[in-house]
Amino acid sequence: MHVPPDYAIKDKAVITAFIQQNPFAQLVCATETFPVINHIPLLYDAECNCLWGHLAKNNPDLKHLNDSQVTAVFSGPHGYISPDWYENPGVPTWNYQTVHVMGNCRADDSVTTVKRIVDQLSEAHQASLGYNWNDDYKSSMLSAIVALKIDIESLQCQFKLNQDRSAKDQQKVIKSLQENGQHELAEAMEQTQKP
Repeated sequence: MHVPPDYAIKDKAVITAFIQQNPFAQLVCATETFPVINHIPLLYDAECNCLWGHLAKNNPDLKHLNDSQVTAVFSGPHGYISPDWYENPGVPTWNYQTVHVMGNCRADDSVTTVKRIVDQLSEAHQASLGYNWNDDYKSSMLSAIVALKIDIESLQCQFKLNQDRSAKDQQKVIKSLQENGQHELAEAMEQTQKP
């Protein structure tokens, strides 16, 4: 991914917080003939510097993913930016936030690992809904799932949020986004705008 300096985010705390707030990723793996892409929630593990997720054991893409280099793409709020929102002339653009995590992916079908990953992902998302996680499911269901561990080798983060525009233009864009119901993107801009 090309990341212009104005949009590059290097602070690992900001990047990991973004991944935790936007855990649904596109998991991409190149093969000799075509890219393999799966859409899955991933859990960041700071202690091991890795991502954890799982797929159905009968997913044919596992043969490409296991012991392969992959990229997990995390996306945040995004939207069209009209040049009508600027004080000074400009062109239409698209504001967005994204993180690319590159690393080696390994499948693990041990019941202990699969249960731990299912429970951790479920606990995190149940809590976000205000529920406690109750692992009331048949343990045999775990045999249909494979855990994925992605050892993080590098990452790139780009928050393209009009940082190249004046503070006045940024304020006008934030106001216009709010008026158009794009509150999350407006909030992301507020957090990165120029003083």
